[in-house]
Amino acid sequence: MSLTLHSVTNASTPAAEGVWLRASTAVNAKGYAVIDRTFNGDGTPSNEFRHIYLFPDVVIGKDEWIRLVTGTGTYQKAKPDKNGQVVHLFYWGSGTCVWNDKGGDTAALIQYTTVNTKPVPTEPK
Repeated sequence: MSLTLHSVTNASTPAAEGVWLRASTAVNAKGYAVIDRTFNGDGTPSNEFRHIYLFPDVVIGKDEWIRLVTGTGTYQKAKPDKNGQVVHLFYWGSGTCVWNDKGGDTAALIQYTTVNTKPVPTEPK
């Protein structure tokens, strides 16, 4: 996989909270998503995702970083820092924190392909 989940920063505000990913090769972020996995009472994974972020069509260069900030903002590609590191800043757009401050959450990076779509009709009257 060209993108890997590096770490999660848990914080008390959405602006400070975020997920860090790194590209091992040049890759388009489209088709990747970060999810907040939930678990059933017996500890087995549930089929429910409380939060999901789908990355847009943006090319990430080899060894570049992604920071997915929980809060609001506009995508930006930060200029290289003193070490030459490039960080792409994406924003989940949430007004509240995603990650449980008591622990127990699991962040997962998934790669997906849309097979097909169908519009959902309005409810009959």
